[in-house]
Amino acid sequence: MYDDVALDKDLAVLGEQGAKVFTIGYTVLGRPIKCVVKGNLNGPCVLVQASMHAREYITTPLVIEMMKNYNGNVGVWCVPMVNVDGVLLCHGVLLCQYGLKSVTDPSLKKFLLDVNGGSEDFSLWKANARAVDLNVNYNAKWGEGRQNVTYPAPSDYIGEFPVSEPENVALRDFTNKLQPSVTLSYHTKGEVIYWGFECVKPYFDYAQRISNVTGYPIFWDTETKQIIASSQTEAVAVVQEGVPFVPVYSSGDSFIYVRTVIVKEANMFFKKDTAVLAVDADGNVSWVREPVE
Repeated sequence: MYDDVALDKDLAVLGEQGAKVFTIGYTVLGRPIKCVVKGNLNGPCVLVQASMHAREYITTPLVIEMMKNYNGNVGVWCVPMVNVDGVLLCHGVLLCQYGLKSVTDPSLKKFLLDVNGGSEDFSLWKANARAVDLNVNYNAKWGEGRQNVTYPAPSDYIGEFPVSEPENVALRDFTNKLQPSVTLSYHTKGEVIYWGFECVKPYFDYAQRISNVTGYPIFWDTETKQIIASSQTEAVAVVQEGVPFVPVYSSGDSFIYVRTVIVKEANMFFKKDTAVLAVDADGNVSWVREPVE
């Protein structure tokens, strides 16, 4: 299974390729949230995020593979594992050193066990180490989602207040500082691209280019927009300024629920999704908007 140790090894490889690796913040349990950047450090840039949801950890090796193969001029900043604590928590079924063993505080361990219905199987866990769903803890339409809950839960808990979690604070502050031209948020279990979350200008052509290389359909209508508003809000600081935000749901269904390594499906999964960054790998930046003055 892909964990923080595997991530550090891959980040070291990227460092050898000339990429810059640094920390943007820390999780509830004090684990570093890493970021890696390749390409031009000045001018228009793209922000890529993955593993916002714990059980969707397959998105981390996906974006890492994208970064390894990216050789374009556009600056691409990637936060490959936002929810580090949650990822390690849901790994407990296969890796004995994780699961509840990744939590040292006895009271927190008991709290998480209670939230999970007394089960030590956290393989379907989406939240962080405080049972807050990071994906709905941002301030964009906070608490307005149809599936939102107001109590600690394996998923959909909005938290006590917007941006209450250190992981959210780290990504919000970094996004505000970076001011990316485009943000890409990778999730799994869907094979779909959501587009048009309250952007001043929706930039449909961006979503279309990603759809062309992945084969994923573009999904957007009035009803879906409400769903997006409740869950796809990671880059709220940028979205509010009209910057394109594209959540991409990769073909990761089998990776979440089947507790085996699936090589055959993985090859196709990585092949089509890693092509996203190849869109501008030749230095063609026509799909990236100039920064807002």
